[in-house]
Amino acid sequence: MTQPTTTSDPVLALMDAERASFLAEVARVPAARQAERTAPDRWSVAEIVEHVARIDFGVARILGMHAAQPRPATPEVLAAAQLTPEKVARVRSRAERIEAPDRVRPTGELAPEAALAQLAQAREALKAVYVSADPAVLDGVVHEHPVIGLLTLRGWFQLAAHHDARHAQQVAELATELARDA
Repeated sequence: MTQPTTTSDPVLALMDAERASFLAEVARVPAARQAERTAPDRWSVAEIVEHVARIDFGVARILGMHAAQPRPATPEVLAAAQLTPEKVARVRSRAERIEAPDRVRPTGELAPEAALAQLAQAREALKAVYVSADPAVLDGVVHEHPVIGLLTLRGWFQLAAHHDARHAQQVAELATELARDA
């Protein structure tokens, strides 16, 4: 499990804090029930964990792809690609259902323990890519998000943290439903 660390980098601090909150919500659900779905169209806790891990691996790949051949954006594009409070609110809010693209949907084949192990691996990989990245690439290169639109690469890392918060809420909802059904 990723443990919160003391860091002066606000992005890493945000990532650590939101991951700790996410894992705390996961821990509310007994391991024996983490593979249960509360409805056919809802993911289980294990599937949510797998999805979050797939996001982390995907963000790490995006940075790797752009770091190899960075194409700096124009000032106008960079201005439009900032992670604004409105974009953050949209990601964090559970009011709007957002369908995950196939590439980041859970397979549903991982046991809860395996999903948590994959999650820890994915976050370590994501943080390693972030800390080794050239700040000029993080702040000067953009990549399209399918829902949010253009984001700087640094914005993608911030978004990963806010994505954790969204799914922490989802796991909290599931924990409540599973407790009611116990």
